[in-house]
Amino acid sequence: MKNVYSKAEAARTYDRARKLPAGTKTLWLDAIKSSLPPQKVGKILDLGCGTGRFTSALGETFQCPVIGVEPSAAMLEIAIARNEPNVEWKQGQAESLPLEAETVDLIFMSQVFHHLVEPERALLEIHRVLRPAGFLVIRNGMREHNRELAWLGCFPEAREIEDRRTPSSQELEELVCAKSFTLLSHRVINQLFASSFTEYFEKISGRGLSALLAISDESFQSGLERFRDWVNAQPKDAPVYEPMDLFIFQKKK
Repeated sequence: MKNVYSKAEAARTYDRARKLPAGTKTLWLDAIKSSLPPQKVGKILDLGCGTGRFTSALGETFQCPVIGVEPSAAMLEIAIARNEPNVEWKQGQAESLPLEAETVDLIFMSQVFHHLVEPERALLEIHRVLRPAGFLVIRNGMREHNRELAWLGCFPEAREIEDRRTPSSQELEELVCAKSFTLLSHRVINQLFASSFTEYFEKISGRGLSALLAISDESFQSGLERFRDWVNAQPKDAPVYEPMDLFIFQKKK
């Protein structure tokens, strides 16, 4: 699939639609830090950093410099405009990382794995740039949770895309471990995605999610009508939670 975030407007839409509540971001950062062995993390790579949602926060959490690598120039432009301290931005692909060997202690990938064009080649690159016993942290939706995403059930064409490209948790674990990594932990986090169903509709209707950008305008509009009807039947002020998986791998020495 082509990079649907290569255009400036799509990148801006993503930034609005994928914005997480402050508490949700803190939840993820705390979960990552508490899942790692107590050892020093001296440099982090935020791989597929997008508009930099997690980049500087990772550096603050671990008190270290961060490199943000992103293939989309449009997404990277928004990230750079944040003027975050202690962050170095680079344009590049996961399959050919613009870093020297053994230069980072932790690589973070948020909602990136299912976008990889050549996942096995990307994992070899990740292994190359990680220092001995370094960590690979993957935050990603899994195929088995697609049926739990209410919005996805209203867009059958988008659901087909997600079911085709998103790995199961077992598939991801086996693929990563086959490239000289050990799984340290795996858990499902039920994250707050929107504070109300009204906000939930606003986020989805912004069409910032890649599967929605990939379907036709006609399919999106018909799906949005179904989603509007579903949302109108829900308590408007109730919070909306969605499941997402957190994997912690360690590079074999």
